[in-house]
Amino acid sequence: MGRRRRRRPREEEATNGHQGAVYLEEEGKVVNVRKIGAGDEGVLYTMQISSKRPRRKSKTPKKSFFSWLSCNKGKSKDVVGRPETNTLLGEPSTGLGAQNAQFTIKKKKRYNNPILNWLDSQNLNICNFTNTHDVDAHLYRPSNYLYVYIDWTFTASFTAVFFTFLIYYFIITLTFGILLMAAGNNQPECITSGGDHFGSNPYTRFNDAYELSWTTFTTVGYGNSYTSTAGDLVAEDGTTKAHECSLVVLMCNAEAFIGLLYAGMCGAILFGKVNRVQSHAKLIFANAVCLQYEEIVDEDLDESGADASDRSGRLFHKKWSSDDLGRLTNGSQQDGMTVSVRTPQSPVPPPFWSPENAESDEESPSLETPLSKTEQFVDQFNGCPVLKFQVVNEMCNREGSEIVDAIMKVIGIKLKEGEDGQITHSQYVRVNLVEFEHPFFSRVWHGVHILDANSPLLTDKAKRRIKENDGSWPSEWFEPQIIREQLQFNDLVVTVAGISNVSALIVHGYKRYKIGDVLIGFNFAPLVFRDHDTGQFEVDLSLCHDVREQKGGGGEVLNDNQRLKRAQSTIRITKSRDSDFMLDSQQDSQLRESQISAHSSKVGMDLGNSV
Repeated sequence: MGRRRRRRPREEEATNGHQGAVYLEEEGKVVNVRKIGAGDEGVLYTMQISSKRPRRKSKTPKKSFFSWLSCNKGKSKDVVGRPETNTLLGEPSTGLGAQNAQFTIKKKKRYNNPILNWLDSQNLNICNFTNTHDVDAHLYRPSNYLYVYIDWTFTASFTAVFFTFLIYYFIITLTFGILLMAAGNNQPECITSGGDHFGSNPYTRFNDAYELSWTTFTTVGYGNSYTSTAGDLVAEDGTTKAHECSLVVLMCNAEAFIGLLYAGMCGAILFGKVNRVQSHAKLIFANAVCLQYEEIVDEDLDESGADASDRSGRLFHKKWSSDDLGRLTNGSQQDGMTVSVRTPQSPVPPPFWSPENAESDEESPSLETPLSKTEQFVDQFNGCPVLKFQVVNEMCNREGSEIVDAIMKVIGIKLKEGEDGQITHSQYVRVNLVEFEHPFFSRVWHGVHILDANSPLLTDKAKRRIKENDGSWPSEWFEPQIIREQLQFNDLVVTVAGISNVSALIVHGYKRYKIGDVLIGFNFAPLVFRDHDTGQFEVDLSLCHDVREQKGGGGEVLNDNQRLKRAQSTIRITKSRDSDFMLDSQQDSQLRESQISAHSSKVGMDLGNSV
């Protein structure tokens, strides 16, 4: 009695037996819908990683007549279904893969003769010389040696490339020189050197042959060595013997043709190498990535040369005149005082108090109170830390060296581990920036990424906690060690591309960072300054890799951090030569701000009492 075949339910037939998959029926077709997990946000693609193991030696199979002729010494007894396509052929792989069966897919060759098709099905190599209907026959496959050499010339130095050109030049000319010397020994009258036949001076045979070789190869043609002409080949009886010198003439023609090709090849390689140099952007990427979790205030000047006061929603320092200070303090303060205020959303400055506008606003005639550092930080990035990347145009101090329509992209690389602790796959995730375009990149560019609930650089647990906290980081997390525990990535790749204003070509540059290159609680040092003599804005390129602790403090200890993360970092931390100057200026600015804030509160009280 035969076994009864169980009929699958209709739902199981629709899914083709795959459990746990979601399928939708659309226009009579079953479409597989993959569920996207919480950790898949921003993932560009995923690559599986398997632990490399040595190949297992297969047991000696039974050998037949065809197995001796076949390139595969053994066949597996696994039953493999016949593929639907006529161009693929599946065979068991000899490598040790996963627990499931692993197969190597090879191309199938289709011949015009059925006998050849049958022989090829036995994995024989005797039919490779015949023509086949290959679907990839139209693809161009350059010589591997030529491809490797040309690819090497793009990355090698100009000195190394010139040296290889010189070596190939001597190899070719010496080869033809030896051939011409052999032909000259056989037919001395076919080569004329110094007005005499070849070999008239037995001590200069090789010199004469090599001179004819390199002058023919380079088409210089000094005239000292050349192939004999009709006048040189006249015999005593008056007949010519030009037909006897056909071999020498043929070799000289071949060498001249190869010389033309060689000159063109060298010129093409140099042109491609110069083009590659022009496509490289002259950029300086900072060696570190700064992570800030306190106030974010840009201390550098804007790219257009304007002061930071033109940026709405940030602190700025304005130099008040004596008339303005007189209206604020009834003329009791000194000239040139620097006052910190907060800019409104519109460029119009806040009105000063006067009896006219006191009638319209009798309830609150006081000045706008500056926000605290914590309030500024929450107002800008919703209380989430930010990653800051710094890119400097190396030609910034030279006019006309800008990069137009620059685009900055950041890719994160994450290595995922399985339950056994082994790395199973790697993910490339897209890291979104606040501003990823710069229409006129001339000096310094800071790319900012917000570490919020949508950031792919955080752990899943951290993103869930941020969502529960209304999109902000919990206050107890603002510690360097705790912040580092929330990060989940291995590498960051920053790319910048745009159009060079010098060569009008598309240029690009990139920098790769390790997770140990992230400095928590630090900001980049100011670079842009004004030259007192010319009045122009310039960039101090010696400070491109300098960082300073964020204004709110709380930066991690770099010395201990350098020792602990040496294996996962690419930077070396040293004390800057300008650190003492920056500390003094920072202390002076903090003291000046404290005096100004105290004075501003006193002015507000005086104005309130006068009202």
